[in-house]
Amino acid sequence: MKKALLLVLVIVGSLATEFDDQIAELEETQFGQTILQTIQMEMQTDDPVVSNLVDIMQHLEQTLEGEQKRDDERIVRFKQNCDIALSQLTEIINTSTVTSLTLKSDLDSLNPQKVQAVASLERKNLEIADLKAEIDYQTLKRQKESATYQTILDNLEQALFGVNQVKGYFNKYLDVLVKNRNRFQQPQPSFLQEDFSFQYNDEDVEEDIDSKGISSFAQVAQKVNKLKHHVHLEGYKSMIEILSQLASKAQTSADEPSQCEVLTRKVLSILKQIENYIQSERIREDQAENLRQSSYEDLRTLLSDQLVKANQDKTYMEGLIDSLSNRIQQAKNEKFEVDQKITTKSKEKENRENDCRLKRQEYETDTASRIKQKRSVAVAVDLISSKLGQLKRKLISN
Repeated sequence: MKKALLLVLVIVGSLATEFDDQIAELEETQFGQTILQTIQMEMQTDDPVVSNLVDIMQHLEQTLEGEQKRDDERIVRFKQNCDIALSQLTEIINTSTVTSLTLKSDLDSLNPQKVQAVASLERKNLEIADLKAEIDYQTLKRQKESATYQTILDNLEQALFGVNQVKGYFNKYLDVLVKNRNRFQQPQPSFLQEDFSFQYNDEDVEEDIDSKGISSFAQVAQKVNKLKHHVHLEGYKSMIEILSQLASKAQTSADEPSQCEVLTRKVLSILKQIENYIQSERIREDQAENLRQSSYEDLRTLLSDQLVKANQDKTYMEGLIDSLSNRIQQAKNEKFEVDQKITTKSKEKENRENDCRLKRQEYETDTASRIKQKRSVAVAVDLISSKLGQLKRKLISN
């Protein structure tokens, strides 16, 4: 009997403890307090009905379940939208990063190409300047050669003039000697058949050369001596002076006409050799001048062709540099835009991730709150259905 009584006391004590714990649990939250207030207002009516309280709690529980279901559906859709948006942003960032790296690689390749092209252009400009300087040098050199050639021609003409004048004097003297000899001899082939004669008309030289004969070496020496004043080439002036002295000496050493004729023919023969030498020198100078002119024209053509080719290369290099500069600037602009896009999309992705995280935290907080609220409803239903008397006394006492 005592055991049974003790068992009843223990059960009653446990129920009392459980009731106090349940009340304390409801009073811990605002929602639980609201439930207790609702129950209290219902019990203060004239005819409180337990079923009404149960219906209120069940309706409240259904409301919580509906809100939870609605939030579950929303969070699923929101999570899908977050995943799609983050995936798109990640793809954009990755694609833009690849594009940025590609543009950087292009810039790393284009910049050395431009530097090399600029260096090549500088070398080409130096080459063009050297070619122009070489053309100018060769032109000036050719002008000097032409002037030298013209001077040599003038000297040869002057020398030929002097030689032919001297020949003319000796030929006239030889004519006199031959005529004098022919007066006493039968006509014989004249030495004049050999082409030693030279006719030269010059009003500045003695006018009586053709009108008067030359009858002695002294006259020849006199004529030759005067001729040297009309010859400005020093070497041939000396030659004429020597011939003048030779004629003067011949006057004293050659008493016989035959000796004078022999000596005159020897002089004419020497003069003929000198004339031939002068003519050969002129031919040689003409050939040398033609060769120099031909070589100059060939060299100038070669240099001009090289200059044209160098200018074409320069134009190409300038175009290449402009093209590289445009490509570099375009790549810089594109890379700047892409890098800006990466920065913008990275910030957008970060903001989106924060929004998604906050939304999940909000959902988790609301879910945890509803779980507690449903627990409070369940506790209230248990109190109403099994401990209504205690609950009523508790509420009335409060």
